[in-house]
Amino acid sequence: MTHPLPVGTRVRHIGQQWHAACKGTATIREIEGPYSDGAYEYRVLATEDFSRRPSLDNPETRETWWASYSTIPAAEVTR
Repeated sequence: MTHPLPVGTRVRHIGQQWHAACKGTATIREIEGPYSDGAYEYRVLATEDFSRRPSLDNPETRETWWASYSTIPAAEVTR
């Protein structure tokens, strides 16, 4: 995976390994970096409860920063 990912990309955190997370649990809003180690940081709009998938009772309203080495782009959904 190539970083930085563009603003607007749907992503998930590496700690979110359940199947529904593949569709993304956050959206990139801002990018910082690269830093001396080559990493970037992403300001994301993420779900209120990190451990649950996005839904009406778990909206993506929490701003937080994720390191690029912990940020994975959401999978493309094909059928």
